Formats: sequence, C-alpha cells, structure tokens
Amino acid sequence: MNSRIVSLTIGALSLGAFACGCSPASPPPAPVEQQPATVQAAPPPPPQVVVQAPSQASATGNYEQAPIIDVSQLLPASALSGPGFSVQQQVPTNGAMGAYTIVADASVFHNDAGTYQIESLDMLKIRLSEIPAIAQLDNASQTEVFAQALAKSAERPVTDAAHMVEHPMDTVTGLPSGVGQLFGRIGLGANELYATATNASESGGERAEQAAEESGSITVTALGYDQIRRSLARKLHVDPYTSDPILAKKLNHVAWVMFSARLAVDTVITVAVPGSIIISGTEFTEDLVYQTPKGDLILLVQKKLRNFGLSEDEIADFTHNPALPLSLQVTAVHDLDKLGPIRGRKAVAIALGNVLTEYQGRFLVTSIHMLADWSQQRSPVVRVEIPGVLVARDQNGTTVLPAPIDYLSWTERIAGFATDPALVARQNRVLWIPAKMTPLARQQLAENGWRVHQGDQP
Repeated sequence: MNSRIVSLTIGALSLGAFACGCSPASPPPAPVEQQPATVQAAPPPPPQVVVQAPSQASATGNYEQAPIIDVSQLLPASALSGPGFSVQQQVPTNGAMGAYTIVADASVFHNDAGTYQIESLDMLKIRLSEIPAIAQLDNASQTEVFAQALAKSAERPVTDAAHMVEHPMDTVTGLPSGVGQLFGRIGLGANELYATATNASESGGERAEQAAEESGSITVTALGYDQIRRSLARKLHVDPYTSDPILAKKLNHVAWVMFSARLAVDTVITVAVPGSIIISGTEFTEDLVYQTPKGDLILLVQKKLRNFGLSEDEIADFTHNPALPLSLQVTAVHDLDKLGPIRGRKAVAIALGNVLTEYQGRFLVTSIHMLADWSQQRSPVVRVEIPGVLVARDQNGTTVLPAPIDYLSWTERIAGFATDPALVARQNRVLWIPAKMTPLARQQLAENGWRVHQGDQP
C-alpha cells in the first residue's frame, strides 16, 4: 500500500532520533541479533574497562560525541555473565540507545555459538532472560526420557507441518509471524491454509480473521500441542511467541516431542529455571499469553483494533507485522485501551502496525505503557500524537514525552529533536526517561525549557 510505505519512511526517520540508528530506507532482512557472526567457540570476555561518559569540556560546540559506557552502569554484574555467555563491557551509544554484544559459548549454543549484536537495553534483557531456557531445553533433549519420547514421536512424521513450525513466514506469508506453530498435527493441510491466507477474493482483514478463527479450532484438533508449548514456555519463564530463532526452534522441537509422546512438562523440565521472565510490563498480559490459545489472542487483538477505529487493512498490517510478536501486540492493545478513547489513539495504533523492526515496536509499546501509567497515576492523558515518538498532553496541560531510552547524550540529532520549534513552543514540557544522561544533556534540556523526569514510575 502506498500510504503505508510513506508512513513507514516518515515514522522511521522521526523515531530514529530516539529509538535506534538503523537506516529507514530499507528494512533489514532479519534482526541483527539473530545471526551469529561465527560458529566457533566464544573467546573469554574482555577485561573490565570502565569508559566514563564525556564531560562538558569534551563537547564540540553545542553538541557532544555519544559516549562509550560500561554495561555495568545499566545492569548488575550478576546479569552480565553465566553458563555459556557473557556480555561485552563496552557499550557504544548513539545519543539514546546502546549497542550491546552477547558472546555465546559453544557449551550451550553449540552450532549457534558466536557474537550477537543487540540494539537496545530492553531487548538485551529479554535475550539474557532466554539463555537459561535455551540451556534447559538443550539439557532436557539429552535425557533418556526425552530419547524414548523422541523415538515415539518419530512414528508420527510431519514433514510439511514441521517445516511450517520452524519457518512460518516462509511457508505461509499471509499469516502473522509464528502462527504455523499451531499446526503440528492437523487435518487442515498446507494447501488449504495457504489458500485461506492468500484468497484474492477477500480483504486482508477477512483473511486474517478467517485464519485466526481456524487456528483457534485447529489448536483443539491438534489435541493440545499449542497448550503444551505455552505450558513449556511458562515453566521456562519465557515468551511463547519469542522472536529469538534459537529459542523458538528448541521450544517447537521439545513441545512437539512432548505432545507426540504425551509427556508432562514437569517430566521433561525437572530443574527450576530462574524467574527472570520479561514479556511485558503487566501481569495481565503475561497471564493472557500463557492461558489463551493463540487463535483467541489474535481475535482479541483484532477486536480491540476495530474498537479503536482501524480499517480491516490497517488491522491486517498490524497483526501481520513480523516486527510485532503476538505478546507485544497484546500488550499494545491493552495499554491503548487503558488510555481510553482519547484523540490520536487510532493514529498511534496505525503507526505501530507500520514499524520496521522489533526494536522500534518495543520502543513505542513501552512508550504507550508509560503514558498509560502517567494517565492513571499522575493526570489523565487527553491527547496523543506520534510525529515519530509519542507526544501526549494530559488534563493539567502538561506535554509528556515518554522515551524509554538507554543513555541520553546531547548529540546533534538529539539536540535537533529537543529544540524543534514545534516542541519548544509548547509550555510545561516533561521528558520522561528511565535512564541516565550526560551533564551536558541535562544542562541543554533545562536551558531549552524541558523538565526531565527520570525513573521507571511517573
């Protein structure tokens, strides 16, 4: 759609001021952290080097070079290394976000060992929380119980369906990312499924709804594969709709064997996994993700989006966007619903459906969650705009800009955004960041009329 292409370009250019440094001209084929740079055993972690943020004296003119910081300023040391992985100490920043490197060792990751680049602290936390689950799934697959179950599952070959589970977007391009995970042992074949998703006589919204309804019934037909997979993810404290290809593949494989051999989750995963789950900012979403069949979640998201006023094509853009895992979609519509029927809510939902990367999607969804908290705990939000990042106005006349960044510095790009005449003209402006900043950034924001609110709570 031409309108979607235009909005994608504009949104990426504006969001880039805060969210990430990726090029808006063309989206990458896959998130960068999903491709290992090498398959050799990982080297030992680099020595502890603390690189301080620049002082005002290091600034050039009214700007400063984005600093390289030590990752221990952002996360506790206990989270930065463990069995099979380490996080490199030095973190280059771009004025708002950090660039993190996970070194994955062959002892846990095997052929997937190597270095992985992560472009936000939020995503780094998610990936780190998934590593214990990857190790547990790997250990479980080496047990005698699992070997016996694997032999039983081999008696029920599912060639095409198994391919759909591992490569859902390649096999069924018209369905939301990962929806093929529901089709383990099903009566509906790949040809019928593909026809459902690509029926030229139906609109995108009709195709999405039909596929979602069928996926819900197919979950029942599959005698609980989807439920077993969700139960397994819950036991491991991970998102069942993770975008991590390493974890997703292992979840698919172990869940299929368990389903085929009628194994209980506690039989396969006998060791407690650290409860470091990071799905969303709300317990509500986590309960829904674990307890609700995938087809029903898709229908829930679609219903909410219709209530927000989106067209069927706009709903299809949102639900089909591979940059928005289903769990993230659920969080987004829940928090948009909490904001109520305020002016601009529909535009935010449309913009979210057009994001190019998961980094951008998570940035905006976290921003929405921050606004929902502000609205409930400080002053009701009455209007929201999305010139790239979210800009809201509350009942007291305060302009609120929620920015879930990693580390703020006064680079030329950030300065250009913060001193934009359209923003500076507004009185009583608050920049809400759950992050640290350089002294120069603090000084310049104050001189340009910004009040900075730092912290996780409004």
